[in-house]
Amino acid sequence: MKLTQAVVDQWLEAAWRDGYAKGVDGRDDLPDFASLKPEPPKAEKSSFEEASKLPFNPDKCCARILKDGWGIQCTRSFMDGCVFCKTHQKKFDSLEEGLDVPFGRFNEERPTHSKDKKEGNKIAWADTKPSKKGKTPSKSLKVGEMRDFLSTRIPNENFKGLKKADLRDLYEKEKEKMASDSSSSSDEESSEKESSDENVSVINYSNSSGETYEVEIHHHPSDITSFEPEPEPAPEPEPEPASEPAPEPEPEPAPEPEPEPEPEPEPEPAPEPEPAPETEAVDSSPVDSPNTISEYKALFKKLNIDPEGLKGKRDYKLKHEEYLKELEDQTESLSGSDSDSDDLEEDKSNYQAFDLDGVEYLEDEDTGKIYNPKHQYVGVWNEDGDDIVWSSDEFKEQHETQRD
Repeated sequence: MKLTQAVVDQWLEAAWRDGYAKGVDGRDDLPDFASLKPEPPKAEKSSFEEASKLPFNPDKCCARILKDGWGIQCTRSFMDGCVFCKTHQKKFDSLEEGLDVPFGRFNEERPTHSKDKKEGNKIAWADTKPSKKGKTPSKSLKVGEMRDFLSTRIPNENFKGLKKADLRDLYEKEKEKMASDSSSSSDEESSEKESSDENVSVINYSNSSGETYEVEIHHHPSDITSFEPEPEPAPEPEPEPASEPAPEPEPEPAPEPEPEPEPEPEPEPAPEPEPAPETEAVDSSPVDSPNTISEYKALFKKLNIDPEGLKGKRDYKLKHEEYLKELEDQTESLSGSDSDSDDLEEDKSNYQAFDLDGVEYLEDEDTGKIYNPKHQYVGVWNEDGDDIVWSSDEFKEQHETQRD
């Protein structure tokens, strides 16, 4: 917090009131001035959860970005002829065909896995994280311990290729399954015990002396419940005379081995293709307006222009225009007077205005550097293109003060 005159006035007033209260009570001890220092007002942070539920804004970049687990729409304006801002357009141009920006587009369904790779990682959205209630905490467990546990549950699987997040999910699922199996087995044991109690019969037995005994008989429900005397066993039938053993069948003759097939003759090697005739030298005159990146690459090769670092048709177009401009300047310098060489060079920097959290900034389209309206360099975009990597803490504090 900066020591402004307003802060000093509040501090002095707090010290005065503390002294006045102690004078009434008769105390004369010095106060703790640090405890009397005014607290800086806390900046209200926007709710990313509420921002994720806002309708799609057609005047902004359509890319979805991740903020504290919530997917919100990019706050920068889109470029002319595109649906993305410059940062997300560069990201999109560098991807293979069929892929998209990592978290999808705000006007489309929210993805479960990142879309900038063929097999993207699972996205941990804040409203889809599993509840931790009733689960064994696994964050403190090491990867090796989770692998050892899973190898006892799924012995034929190899878990070395799994990432820690996927390994933790599988570990928690197996823990739940083990708890469910334990619960079901205890239910079965209690059910068997109840069933065994129901299948016990008590009868009174009296001997010849007149003494009476209670006898418990455990039986299966399928047994006969009446206690009738067992019938006398029927006499065993006389064994029939053993019949003579049948003669053993003669062994079948072993089949004759089939003759081995003759080896097929090796195919003759195909004749080597004749070398293609040499192509005529390509005209090195520049093409006026290429339409595709392939045409730009062919043109740059003829003109000996280095395409390193160029991504997307826009970058190739700007590089081509810069080359044509240099040719034009060279022509003018040869035909013009000597006084023309003393003129100051024109500023060729192209800036694009945008706002971040309600604060206006300028982005250099050639270097990607970000400036404030006073053309002071403040930083560059981070890797995801959703926040600024500040060049100093001073510009970061200015942004926090000026944000909505």
